[in-house]
Amino acid sequence: MKNGLLSYPRSGNHLTRFMIELLTETPTYGCQTNALDIPIYQNHFKCEIPFNITNTNTSTKTNTNTKNNYYKYHGPIDDKISNLIFIIRNPREVLLRHNDYKINERSFNTYFDCIDFYLNFKGRKVMFFYEDIVTNRVEFINQLYDFLDIKITNKLEYVLNNIDFLYEQSKSGEKRKWGGVNSNSINFYYNNPQMTPENKEIFDNYLKIKMKNSNYKFLIEKYNL
Repeated sequence: MKNGLLSYPRSGNHLTRFMIELLTETPTYGCQTNALDIPIYQNHFKCEIPFNITNTNTSTKTNTNTKNNYYKYHGPIDDKISNLIFIIRNPREVLLRHNDYKINERSFNTYFDCIDFYLNFKGRKVMFFYEDIVTNRVEFINQLYDFLDIKITNKLEYVLNNIDFLYEQSKSGEKRKWGGVNSNSINFYYNNPQMTPENKEIFDNYLKIKMKNSNYKFLIEKYNL
């Protein structure tokens, strides 16, 4: 069985994979339909990053020999999953940004499908909010380390002692195909000039309808929706 790292796009999946590989010294894998979505340690970074992973450890997306291999998903997971890490970001920040500030309900619905998958998942799981990953870095690393259930204490100490440097370095990786770090902002979409009054009204109404589902009450409480 695999381990899943689930998120809607632009929610911190790349950063989380970076930290998982550092803490576990084990590769993570990107979307299986994209051959260029390689393990993070195979990126070219501006500085040397001590992943301590070699290509002889594991080099294909089909390797499931270690319990710490995590696989990236941007939608509900069809594979059998043992452990699930779910990352979620404010829908007002991420949905329109990912869709170039256009109304795309099919894509928007995937965000909520991911939430439903997490809520219905019966295995071992944890949820992280993107905003907390960005602003409460030490707490995030400690919680992630605990969930990964590893005992590489010297690596945890290294990450915590160099946490701001590593966050910055995670943005600089070059080689794999990905969208890059366009923003670490946690400002809401209202501030973007591409957000037209018409689309804002349509989007607000979309969210209003979605928030009637009691399963999403935690979003209302977290983000004052």
